[in-house]
Amino acid sequence: MKDDQRLSRIERRKRELEQQELEASRLNDEQSSNERTDINEASRLKEPDEGAEHPFLNERSPETSKPNQEASKKRRKRMLRMPSFSKPKRKTSRPKSNHATQQPKSSKPSRREVDQSPKPSSKRKRKWKGKVALLLILMLLVAGYVATSPFTFLIMGSDARVGESLSGSRTDSLQLMEFVPRSRTVQNVSIPRDTYTAIPCEPDREGDKITHAFAYGGADCTVGAVEGLTDASVDGQVVITFESFMELIDLIGGVNVTATHSFSEKGFNQTYEYTEGVSYAMDGDMALAYARHRKTDTDGARSNRQTEVMTAVAEKLASPSGWTKIPAMYRFMKEEMGLEMNILQMASVGLTMISNPDVNKMQVEGQDAYINNVYYYEPLEESVQSIREALDLSMWGTVR
Repeated sequence: MKDDQRLSRIERRKRELEQQELEASRLNDEQSSNERTDINEASRLKEPDEGAEHPFLNERSPETSKPNQEASKKRRKRMLRMPSFSKPKRKTSRPKSNHATQQPKSSKPSRREVDQSPKPSSKRKRKWKGKVALLLILMLLVAGYVATSPFTFLIMGSDARVGESLSGSRTDSLQLMEFVPRSRTVQNVSIPRDTYTAIPCEPDREGDKITHAFAYGGADCTVGAVEGLTDASVDGQVVITFESFMELIDLIGGVNVTATHSFSEKGFNQTYEYTEGVSYAMDGDMALAYARHRKTDTDGARSNRQTEVMTAVAEKLASPSGWTKIPAMYRFMKEEMGLEMNILQMASVGLTMISNPDVNKMQVEGQDAYINNVYYYEPLEESVQSIREALDLSMWGTVR
């Protein structure tokens, strides 16, 4: 019985060994078949297409390629059969050879190439546009600030007749106007022609009639005399003659003026009758006769009428129908009247007149006086001081 059991054990062991051999042979067959398929695929990839010429592959003969293929098969079999228990190699800092590091260039550019490539100009354009916009805003703010600052303007009315030269003539009227857009006011100071004051172009004399300043030193001397009397800084000026006054009124198409006094005055074309409280559409000749009349009232009343005519001119230009007349009027005053006023100063005058300002009319008050048997209009210190304080404005158009 023991022998039978032993035999059966031996047979069982034989069968187990045979089974193991069969499984090992089957695994070997599968591995060899896998190797063959891998080799066939690798050779298929390496072989060039039919009809394609390759300068390196075509030079090799089939004889030299066969041993290489057999050696590669043997190496692959060894590698597949022998399990590798070796540790993975550590990466060294040695530089690889040129052959090992050569890789096919990709179509995408490297990061360095992208960084070195020229950036689109749209960002630069945006930066420039932002800078230009900022500059324009600053310029507009500066222009708005200047245009709304107080502006002092001197109107000199010469007594030169039609066809006469300005040289040697005297100022028949002097109107100092301060336009204040921020407070919507106009300070209007009338200076009588015989006012006794210091004249810059007459340093040897203590004082003289202010009307003589134009005869001795022209517009500059008159401006200096007005600044010395009122302590104001004159920013712009204009000289008006009888002829240029009429041409200016006709150029803008006439003005509408309501008479503040009843009188008659002879013009160059005819004699005009004016009734207090009646509105008249005046041309150049009629407006000049109204502004220069002084026989039946005072010199201050005549100055007020001149202011009324100038206000009517400003109102005409401020209306929509008068906007188109501004360029022609500006050229005419620049060429024929010696106007000294820039665009921003004109804007200051226009903004003030459009806002329907409050006109503060002032006049240098004085008393009759004779010095060396010559008549003068001697100004009162109280009147001059009140005018100086009214004209001394802050940057916001308020009295300091």
